[in-house]
Amino acid sequence: MPTLDIRINSMYPPGQQGGTRAYASATIDGCFAVRGIKIVEGGRDGLFVSMPSRKTVDGYKEICFPVTAEFRDQLHRAVMDAYQQAISMAQNPQTPQQEQGEPQTGQQMAGM
Repeated sequence: MPTLDIRINSMYPPGQQGGTRAYASATIDGCFAVRGIKIVEGGRDGLFVSMPSRKTVDGYKEICFPVTAEFRDQLHRAVMDAYQQAISMAQNPQTPQQEQGEPQTGQQMAGM
């Protein structure tokens, strides 16, 4: 299976942005990027992943979509895992070094 690098670009509280909870981007095998992936609240299962789309004369069309069911599942799981991790970090913004009481160096803070 291809390697995925998922980044959560922005998150929104429930009730804002019409049910959109977050935007993400995915880099596949370090050579192909997909931008504009949405994590949307709704449906029977709660949160779901929506691939980028654009409006055409016939309605909305997906710009990019996974070719195999296995890859689609891998991508959706990776996006949801990254979203859950981003939520955890937002709720508990301390780094492991801060939890242990070690001071941060200037180099570590510059990367934030």
